[in-house]
Amino acid sequence: MNSSEMFGEIFGQIPYPSALPQSRTYSVTVNGQPVSVQKYNEISYVQFPLVELANIEITADEPASQYTLSPKSYNIPSNRDGNKISFSLTTPRKLILHQVNSADEKLFIFAEPPEEKPPQLSDANVTNIIDYGVDNTGQNEATPLIQTAIDEVSAKQGILYFPPGVYKTRELNLKSNMTLYLAPGSVLEATKEIEPSYGRGLINIENASNVKLIGRGTINGNGTYWRPKGGWYSLILMKNANNITLEDILIQDPPVANVWMSYSENVKVYNVKILADPQPEFLNTDGFDFWSSRNITIDNVLYKGTDDATSIGGDKNGRIQNSENINIRNSVFYGGNGFKIGAMAKQDVIRNITYENIDVVFANEVSGFWPVTGANFENIYFKNIRVEDILDSPQQDKAARVWNWNIRPVSWQKDSSPNKLGYIRNVYVYNLKVDDRGGANSVFHGYDPQRNISVNFDNLSLYGKPVLNPDDAYFDVHNQFVDLKFTNSNPAIVNINVPDPDASESGDAGQFLVTRTGDTSQALTVNYIIRGTAENGIDYQTIPNSVTIPAGATSASIGILPKSDSINERTETVFLGLENMPNSTNYMLGPDFHAVVNIRD
Repeated sequence: MNSSEMFGEIFGQIPYPSALPQSRTYSVTVNGQPVSVQKYNEISYVQFPLVELANIEITADEPASQYTLSPKSYNIPSNRDGNKISFSLTTPRKLILHQVNSADEKLFIFAEPPEEKPPQLSDANVTNIIDYGVDNTGQNEATPLIQTAIDEVSAKQGILYFPPGVYKTRELNLKSNMTLYLAPGSVLEATKEIEPSYGRGLINIENASNVKLIGRGTINGNGTYWRPKGGWYSLILMKNANNITLEDILIQDPPVANVWMSYSENVKVYNVKILADPQPEFLNTDGFDFWSSRNITIDNVLYKGTDDATSIGGDKNGRIQNSENINIRNSVFYGGNGFKIGAMAKQDVIRNITYENIDVVFANEVSGFWPVTGANFENIYFKNIRVEDILDSPQQDKAARVWNWNIRPVSWQKDSSPNKLGYIRNVYVYNLKVDDRGGANSVFHGYDPQRNISVNFDNLSLYGKPVLNPDDAYFDVHNQFVDLKFTNSNPAIVNINVPDPDASESGDAGQFLVTRTGDTSQALTVNYIIRGTAENGIDYQTIPNSVTIPAGATSASIGILPKSDSINERTETVFLGLENMPNSTNYMLGPDFHAVVNIRD
């Protein structure tokens, strides 16, 4: 079976409701078949499952004399022929086609792995929301019916299934021990008839545990409509929540924050896409806000927005006070500010924060740290961050610089005073690559010997050149209470690829290869997560969750040996994603952080 047949017949396209707006700027084919390109304000996006090979051709509405395909670190070769841009993928990726001539409209490309064992309506523990009489045409608001379904499904610890369609709703409250599944082509949309929520979330997970919000559907907040009318609600709000999973969903058009977590813990977010493009532009469309929360992993997400991709703060009002053990990795950011801590941080400490393997395609500012209302910041790691572009000149609320770290009283925060200032200590910046530094110098401002800044920069690169002092980095160090150290080393960076991506039940084995750079004198164990539509130990011989690269070696292989059976199956996938080591410099992840082996009958 050829790749075109596999794309069209096996995994199909997302059945978007016909009423949703389509792009007039871009059209896309995958393996020769047209796929739906959605339009949201001034951006377009396309979403499709990738199996084996995706030959992608994008047609723009005018000849493309220039364009950029980001992240650049993925090194994806592409070709241009008039108004057509083409490239191929064998690994799931989140990409941005932008700077097409002088056009502002960007195309976001979500080439995703096939869903892993999505719930089926025939399963005993699955409830179809349509059985509650809910309208899925987008004509009638259905909040009371949906909430009744949520309550009843939670009581029996089941799965609430939303088939393709548009579901208008106001504020919903998820309960403990349940899964809400948004099937591909389903849209949970904030109603325009009455304000959906105020000061809370369109979807609330409050005083709840063991909740999953998953699926390839969309949550649309209609923020562009409500914000000018005073609308103020997040799209997903967690409060006093524990053991929460957000996976695969696309979140679109918030009035303020996209995902807000307060006094919550043990949260896992994977493969979530956030598109916030308000017209006219307004701020506050944060991607992920962590307020007095801990033990959180954000993995393989894309954020396009106008404010902080990630923001950390908190207070002493809840069961959890300090924000800690937050691990953000393998992601793509466009717009706003990448890494924000503080400004409204009133707890004792924010610590053990890891930002790793992230491509900042464009930012107004890469990082702002403001310990100005009480908290200390410590044990913070930036590892393998790649910055492509920063705003050319400062604007209101847009600093146009890489770093903006300040310990000083500020007039715009009423709780800021000299006796409430904190410190910034034990910060490690490893392998930061900056291709554009923006229109303003970075700022580091300490306050006194107790409220100081200490940062270790290793392998800092600016415009492709190593940097070993503040002047060459365009850093403005405002006083003696800032300690910046610069070194160059040969760090351990690990990647995974597939020298043999095809396996079969007839005896062909597939193979992953985990590689490393840096010192090879000691053995290095690398952990990974096993995903995919094939089941470990059932469809192929059992593999462990880690591989050890021996001393003296730069790589180690992971063999995939399919098991033969009499069942006629579609192509199945083994999808391995490398795990990082938070709060550690033993190794760091590279751009090739996941890979796929395909198993055929």
